[in-house]
Amino acid sequence: MTIVFNKQFYHLQAIKKATEAYKELAVFNIKEKDNNIEIDIDGVDKDVKDVIKDEFCNYVLAETKKFT
Repeated sequence: MTIVFNKQFYHLQAIKKATEAYKELAVFNIKEKDNNIEIDIDGVDKDVKDVIKDEFCNYVLAETKKFT
């Protein structure tokens, strides 16, 4: 699964902090492209597969708020 964050709204450090917090649940690959930051998520733990995308995005949003 891929999640795309717009650099105008989301801070890269917040995304990195979220990937660190969720590293036990999945494998994250960060790619910066133009105005976006793409996160590829693989190997998701089956117990969180249905909710990881929403929970990860919420974590990124909360962390981004700390940078504004």
